[in-house]
Amino acid sequence: MSWTLDGRPLRRILVTRLRYLGDIAMSTVVLEVLRRGDPELAIEYLCDAPYAPLLEDHPDLTAVHALSAQRRGSDAVARRAASTVSGGGTRGTLGTILALRGRRFDLAVDLFFNPRSAWLLRLVGIPARICGTRSRTRSRLYTHVAPTTDGAVDPSLDAIASGVLAHHLGRLEPLRADDGRPFLEWLAGEYRPGELVPRVARPAQSATTTDLLAALGVQSGTFTLLAPAATWPTKAWPVECWRELIDGLVAAGHRPVILCPPGGPAEYGILAEGIPSGAGGILPPLALREALSVVAAARTLISVDGGIMHAGVAMSIPTVALFGPTDTGSWFPYEDLGPYRVLATRPHCYPCGLHHCDQFICLPQLDVTRVLDAVNDLAATGSRES
Repeated sequence: MSWTLDGRPLRRILVTRLRYLGDIAMSTVVLEVLRRGDPELAIEYLCDAPYAPLLEDHPDLTAVHALSAQRRGSDAVARRAASTVSGGGTRGTLGTILALRGRRFDLAVDLFFNPRSAWLLRLVGIPARICGTRSRTRSRLYTHVAPTTDGAVDPSLDAIASGVLAHHLGRLEPLRADDGRPFLEWLAGEYRPGELVPRVARPAQSATTTDLLAALGVQSGTFTLLAPAATWPTKAWPVECWRELIDGLVAAGHRPVILCPPGGPAEYGILAEGIPSGAGGILPPLALREALSVVAAARTLISVDGGIMHAGVAMSIPTVALFGPTDTGSWFPYEDLGPYRVLATRPHCYPCGLHHCDQFICLPQLDVTRVLDAVNDLAATGSRES
């Protein structure tokens, strides 16, 4: 089989989601679906350079294009601290446009459709470009607007995947199989409900991460990884809760290892004080590529709502996710898909999209005992796929 758009066969497709780490991880369901529909299809991906390591060695991708650009916006500091990609694989905007023009894509599927990605794809000159926005300005820069947009999801799509996974897949609605079947009809015939889950390749441990873990007295598959750092205050579980959790983990025989991002708050250093020598500890700040290799080596991951959480799920690591104000149905549609648990208090004001809150109660009210019980349950019943 092969894909068509407006009766024209597609041989090379560019999928793009410029940022963020978690969104890019979730978007990999699009790659899986495109590949199953056409094993010979050339699929390439465009993202901002800090996130490119997540897609290294992805089995469904022909190439990854890393866009180097100045970080802007209210979360610019956090994004600058995320990671960088070194070497010749990154290009500025003009270099990226010229490189992509030479690839002669038949179609671009934009999963971000902000002004930068809209203009970039238009300047590349890809003849067909799908977006998911009805913005008067930006939609004119595309040739197709996906029917699944502005929060609406076709019921037949929602039966296959939910939350943001469904929204990403909905961008493919304009496509047809070469036998004429609409995309949603083909999808319903190929996948069972709950079968689609994000997937990325597990990076191998480097000598650096192997040595760092060994210095903490742990090795692959023997430790519980804690990812406490949050981009926004409303996604942060209080440090005192993490300290209490670590005490409980140690008492239950777990080996806690703490992962902090480059530029992460210095207060996370006190979390290691309750961990016995040789039974875990705190890692120094790591670049994203190395951080992902540590996630891949974990027995279990405990993470606040963020990119590391989604990366853990995409690598099939048993994951306990701690949510504050964000809608779990949209951003953690994984509980029925594997060894994954999501914990949230859901007060009267839940859900909301606030990054700062003067009445912040949701995450502070998440009881440590609930988290510890979920971790122990995963340790007893969950499976860490090798």
